[in-house]
Amino acid sequence: MVATLAAAWLAAAVSAATTAAAAATSPAAADPADVVALERLWSGARDSSEQVLMSLDRDGVPWMQAGERRVRTVAVPVSVEWLGPHVLYLEEFLEDEPQYPRRQVLIELEPGEAPHDVRARLYTFAEPWRWTHLGYRAPLAATLARQDIAPSDGCELTLSRSGEQFRGGTVGHRCLVAASPVPRYLDYQLLIGEGLYWYRRRLVRLSDGELQQEVIGFDRFKPDEARLYSCRIAWSASGRRRDQRPLLTLDLYEAGGRGRFTTPDGRAFELTLHGLDWPFASDRDALLLLLREENATSPLATAWAQLDEQQVVLELGWLAVRCGSLAPDSDELAQ
Repeated sequence: MVATLAAAWLAAAVSAATTAAAAATSPAAADPADVVALERLWSGARDSSEQVLMSLDRDGVPWMQAGERRVRTVAVPVSVEWLGPHVLYLEEFLEDEPQYPRRQVLIELEPGEAPHDVRARLYTFAEPWRWTHLGYRAPLAATLARQDIAPSDGCELTLSRSGEQFRGGTVGHRCLVAASPVPRYLDYQLLIGEGLYWYRRRLVRLSDGELQQEVIGFDRFKPDEARLYSCRIAWSASGRRRDQRPLLTLDLYEAGGRGRFTTPDGRAFELTLHGLDWPFASDRDALLLLLREENATSPLATAWAQLDEQQVVLELGWLAVRCGSLAPDSDELAQ
């Protein structure tokens, strides 16, 4: 997973001469061209599938049976000269409820402190309903005033450019969650590229760092661009591994493919497989297999494997799932 980013704060006032001298010896600042590139990549409409990986919340809004929501994110450049030259209006809503945005923010883009870093400052609206679909209402955007927005202190994003992709997120533990029953902070990570939009949202308890909720959003997969895996499922009536017997086989695409099955004792489950579409294991390409019981908000079990192994195994004793690529690099199905 993405490693926690450390943050350092400068708390000394310096004279103009000292500042100039420091600038002369400091590393080069981010290239303004990176800001332009990120603004271009971020702009547009994205259709995502969103899944809860785990949640300790018991009184939240229930998720659909499949544990997945379809989300549309729209980002549009808007002219707000008093805020900055590169400003996006971002609106996020469930696919079939565009009239009820669940998230509305202004994003001010500016060069970051390190080479190829871009800082995204977020602003919320005092009266969000007034500014719905702002990206397509230029006359309304022209009336926006400072009192209409408030900075989301501590929730700014730092995104680093790598080729034609930007990856990053919040820094440290400063993005506190309002109206939370216990003090929590938001750890938000984002990956943006051509035809690629992924995010991971974690709620973490401030007192001890315990993960309270984890949600991922990812591009809806295209079958012609994702490798197909065959997942053999075995079940044991006794609960012992040695008594496992073949139950069925499901074929899943590696980019969020899903399949459902029911065991002989009447329990219903869903499998989800992620592969090349999974960007948050930054140090490796990985396969992620999730097993979720029907109506559960969090996975019952997960299994990881290196992507180049082209197979992943989830072993619970009473249940085993073995997934292998149907089109591996070799001439045989990965066992």
